[in-house]
Formats: sequence, C-alpha cells, structure tokens
Amino acid sequence: MARRVETMEAFSLFQDMFVLDQLVYAAGAAVARGQPLAPAGLTVSSFSGDSIDGLVPEWRALELRTPHAATAFQSCDLLLHWARHFTNKRNELRVVAVRERGELVLVWPLAVEKTPFGRVACWAGDPVGQYGDVVAAEGGARDAWIETAFAETGNWGDVDFLCLRGVRADGAIAGWAANKGRPLGASAEAPVCDTSSFADAKSFADARWPALKHNKRRWKKLATLGDIHFEVLGPGDRAAELVARGFAFKREWLATRGLYGRALIDRRTEDCLAALARDTSASSGMTVSHLSVGGETAAVEIGFRRCGRHYAYMGTFSSAFAKQGPGNLATELTIRDCIEQGLCEYDPLPPADDYKLAWSNARVPVHDYGVVLTWSGYAALASVAFIRPAAKSLYEKLPLTVRRRLRK
Repeated sequence: MARRVETMEAFSLFQDMFVLDQLVYAAGAAVARGQPLAPAGLTVSSFSGDSIDGLVPEWRALELRTPHAATAFQSCDLLLHWARHFTNKRNELRVVAVRERGELVLVWPLAVEKTPFGRVACWAGDPVGQYGDVVAAEGGARDAWIETAFAETGNWGDVDFLCLRGVRADGAIAGWAANKGRPLGASAEAPVCDTSSFADAKSFADARWPALKHNKRRWKKLATLGDIHFEVLGPGDRAAELVARGFAFKREWLATRGLYGRALIDRRTEDCLAALARDTSASSGMTVSHLSVGGETAAVEIGFRRCGRHYAYMGTFSSAFAKQGPGNLATELTIRDCIEQGLCEYDPLPPADDYKLAWSNARVPVHDYGVVLTWSGYAALASVAFIRPAAKSLYEKLPLTVRRRLRK
C-alpha cells in the first residue's frame, strides 16, 4: 500500500513538472497546422509589419463600436506607438483579426519575440501594457472567435509558447484562458476603487476613508512650502514634459532602494510614453496628473482612461517633497477627478500593496497563463514559470549595497 501511494505521488509530481495537460495542446497545435481553421461564417487573417496599417481603420472602428472591449492597454493607437519603439529584428507585432460575415469582431494583438528558450508570443505592449485581453465585440460567440484566433497562431508554425500575463477575471479572454492555459504562479489582485457609488467628490470624502485624515495633514505640511496646484492633463507638450520628469523621479527612487524595474530602466518605455503623451491625435486615453507646490513639481501620475475606468500606470514624486507624502495626495485628487468626470473605477494595478489598498473598496483577480504550442515550448514555460521568478526572488534577497552595484 505504501509503495502504491509513493507511486501515485511520483506521478503527480511528474504531471506537475512536465505539464501533461499542455502536451494535448502542443500535439493539437501541430496537427492543426495547414488545416482549415475558421468555422462557417468566420474568416481569420494575420497581419504584421506594414500590413497592419490596412487593419487600423477597422480596428479603431471596433473600439468605437464596442467601447467595453478590452482594456486601455489594447488601444490601437497605444500599440502603434509601442511598435515604433519596441519592435526590432527579435521582436515583432502580429495581429490576428477574426471577421464574422465580413465584419471585424475580434482583434488579438501579440508580440512575437525570439528568446534563448524559443519563440514566445505574448501580449503586444509589454512592458507598457499591464493587462492583456482581446478586443472583441459583444456576443455569445466570443469563445468561438477566440478559439479561431488561437488556431491561427498555431498555424504560424514558428511560435513555441503563448504567454498571457495580466488577465483580469472580468476580461473577454478570461474564461478561455482559464480553460486552455496553465496558470503561471499565484494569482494577483487589482485593489480597485469602485467610484460608481459616489455622486460627487463630497460623497467620496464622506465615506470616511482612513487615508483622508493623513492627507489633510500632508496638505497642511505642503501648504507651508508654497501654493498647492493640481491638474489632470491630456496629450500635449506639457504632458510629455511631465512624463519625462516622472520617469526621472522614479529612477532616482529605484536607485536609492536598489530596486530593479524592468519597464522603468528601459529607456524605450519612457520614449514610447512621452511620444504618446505628445500625440494629440491619438485616442489612447492617456492622462497625466500633476501636483505642484510653490511652482515645483511634487508628484506625477501617468494614467490611461477607457470606458469609465482609470488605469494608474505609474505614480511617482520628487525626493525634495518625500517627507510630505505628495504621492498619496496626488492619488486622492486623481480619484476625485475620476468621480467628477463620471468614471466608475480607479485601478492602481497589481500588486495589492498597502498604499493601494488604502484607497480600495473592491478587488479584481488577475491571472497569468501559458500555453505550450510545440515541444520546444517547454523551455519557455520553464523560464517563465520557474527560472525568472527564482532569479527575481534571489535578487530581492541580496543586500542593498549589492543590488545597487548590480544595477550599475
């Protein structure tokens, strides 16, 4: 009996390590290549390089027709800017489009990158994008559209692993990803502030948030240093200038603590967001919150607004005002502006850190998934699921002096 239990435990370990469920998908993808993919009434196409330009008008029209489709990070204009800064010989933008009776009903934007562990397809927009989803019209056929698009990626023949990070539980692709993919690591939570129950900024304050008391004291301290001014700007030269200033603040903060922020250290992220902030013709929903004291910038928050939701991409503050906590004050004022503008949710993005929870009255689960497409994809799965998390954990455990030295 003991030997039988040991055998069962060994098999369970084998299944967990080698992800036997993914073997089915890998084999299925291999068999599907070269076969007819789309069910009756559906057509599927792939776009890359200059051919994407021909899809842009339909893509934008789909966003306007179904404003609840996807998140701000799947905005056509955001991803076009991302492509200009991040695509190269190793990384390209590919877009799968599904049409039903000739009408565009789904867009799946992916970045295909050549890595030491094979070719990996992940959400286009990384590391600017924080959530992943498909841009899909509303309707009961969504899963069929997604499955058709997925089969098309298998038909490419050069992608080994599909990595789908940052899938909100309320996303269009959430159900499909949970059924088809393997969870990568523990799930996270977005500690959102549901503002739909607040008629105005006053009712928000009357909710007696504990953080409000602290912010009243912060306001008084900052007021002793000069006049306080807060504004929320749309795209333009001023917004681009503040994006650059915010990144400078954030890099200084990271260096002081010996932290490694991949997106923030990569200069392309700043260049991409600065260009997007300057582009007044783009419909990305980008906003920049700015708190100044005595004419000097004290805090900056870069955000995106789409379909009633504000995504707080990055908040930062000047070290000259660090003791007065201007970042917390900027968060409160941004939430107040969201309420005044009729937005229903302020999302500071995962992880659920304490300073985010201070303004949270709801939480949304967020998951990462992976799907192996070829036998070679297991190397990429091992890298994403085990090697990179272990390396990050090891780095965070190093002494501060060592981390600072490594960052240089």
